[in-house]
Amino acid sequence: MNIQSNEPVRQQRELDITKAMIRLYCKTLHRGAIVCPECEVLIDYVEKRIASCRLGEAKPNCLVCETPCYQPAKRLHFVHVLRWSMRKFAWRQPIKALKFKIDCLRRCETESSSSVSS
Repeated sequence: MNIQSNEPVRQQRELDITKAMIRLYCKTLHRGAIVCPECEVLIDYVEKRIASCRLGEAKPNCLVCETPCYQPAKRLHFVHVLRWSMRKFAWRQPIKALKFKIDCLRRCETESSSSVSS
């Protein structure tokens, strides 16, 4: 289910990669052909949070955000899932993982350059 919206391309790519990582986590650890209800709830929650991020286009990667918009328990679960699946995802889909890392680095660079100029 790929939802097209008015979000910037980078946010949409982050959402797609995040959903793919959650699916990989679920498929590997929960041993199902389809996404389990717990992981489906996490995907829906992440979609809502990325779409309604208060930082807008200046939004950093959710893993490195200084003002996370996730509830603490959901954030811990989300970070755990992404960190667990990052290496496996990079092995299975290296181009998407590389784009994800490049986006993360670009965001970190723009944040550091904007904080220096302030």
